Amino acid sequence: MNYFISVICLLLLSTYSKAQYLDEMSVKLHQPADLKKDVYLVQNTLEKENPNLYLYISKKDLDHKFDSLRMTIKQPLTSISLYVKLLSVISYIGDGHLTINIDYSKFTASDIAFLKKPTLQHPIYQFNYRVIAHRLFISENLSVDSTIAKGTEILSINDVPAAKLIDSLSHYITSDGYNTTYKEFLMNGGLFAERYRFLYPKREPLNFKLSSNKGTQQITLNAFQKPGYDSSSVALPPHTAYKLLTADSSIAYLKLQTFFNGANYEGYHGIFADIQKRKLKTLIIDLRGNTGGEIGWASSIYSFLIDTPTYFYKLPAEISRQKLLYDNPKIRDWVKKASKLNYPIVTPDTSIFKGKIYVLINGGSFSASSLLAANMRNLKNVTFVGEETGGSKNVWTAGIIKNMTLPTSKLSLAYGNMPAYFGDITNIDGRGLMPDVSISYTIEDYLANKDLEMDWVLKDIAR
Repeated sequence: MNYFISVICLLLLSTYSKAQYLDEMSVKLHQPADLKKDVYLVQNTLEKENPNLYLYISKKDLDHKFDSLRMTIKQPLTSISLYVKLLSVISYIGDGHLTINIDYSKFTASDIAFLKKPTLQHPIYQFNYRVIAHRLFISENLSVDSTIAKGTEILSINDVPAAKLIDSLSHYITSDGYNTTYKEFLMNGGLFAERYRFLYPKREPLNFKLSSNKGTQQITLNAFQKPGYDSSSVALPPHTAYKLLTADSSIAYLKLQTFFNGANYEGYHGIFADIQKRKLKTLIIDLRGNTGGEIGWASSIYSFLIDTPTYFYKLPAEISRQKLLYDNPKIRDWVKKASKLNYPIVTPDTSIFKGKIYVLINGGSFSASSLLAANMRNLKNVTFVGEETGGSKNVWTAGIIKNMTLPTSKLSLAYGNMPAYFGDITNIDGRGLMPDVSISYTIEDYLANKDLEMDWVLKDIAR
């Protein structure tokens, strides 16, 4: 998912235009009865197709949230308004693959042309933000006031304390279980500003209370004119980076940026064949910021690290022995069907690496990336360095992601319907994989572009 594009597009949706789909989403009002039908459709679809719907929230509590949402729809609303309301319910389910989206495929030529025009933008976009341990900092100053330094702490916005804002906005971002590092990762990628604008859509002046080495100060930011979105400026992330880190070429570094590799990607065999040829003893695998992709590529990496055939998921027979799961009729039905299939197994590659492995993880390690990390936890030669992964270490619901357009609002509901279990399924706690060595950053570390995980690993290797 390209969050940069979504941030740019969504920040413009509240402005009136001649654009077609944007008008339908941000200007056209829909009747309460029709909007409630969309909400019922979301609820009923998830009840029928999401096998882990009540893993982290009870049916009673989730029903109450949907009922409460419908009760708030008392007058005509735009699709964007319903979008915000649905986000606030969806986040409590604890399924990071379950999202409500704007359907960008419906953008017309008029929509794209409008998005590229200069537009009056919300004041919140005059800074880029960094959330660290429930504190909020300015990571980049885009305002006309150049005296505000990077690293300045934001104590409050319009008298709302920063910590309270972070808590409020987190309820509009989906994540696995009770995990918070994935939400923080997304906030730092642009969703803090986007979600703030959803909660406070009026482009009125914002009063910031700031703290820096100059002391405490109050500033006011007004809406500002800025050029719109230019698709030519968006660069896709690289698939993979492989290099030798030291002068004696004894340490291999493998950065797996994404598992959305595409059909023409040649794979990882050449990399591990080179590592084997050089007889390297140490490998650093960097999964930071890898939000997932195709499971086949994640399991392919695993094939270079194991010496016996291994299942990437828990077998249906194993799941059927877990009362915690098997009491769920949806899980029983899924296990019954899955047991008839050839369950996927990872076969060792010819270029197996048996040396010391360090795996770098953070809140951006999600979905297929967190699944790979969870499986690597079973290996004895691996040390995890960083922070809790954004994806669950035990279970998620994904497989083939389905998309459904809601009839009235035209919002897109995206959800997985295949439960994937790994790790300790007897104790599903809703957290990500915890590192062996926990790394914490300060705002000064970020601004200095330090890589504390790599620093620790290189020092550990040198011991």
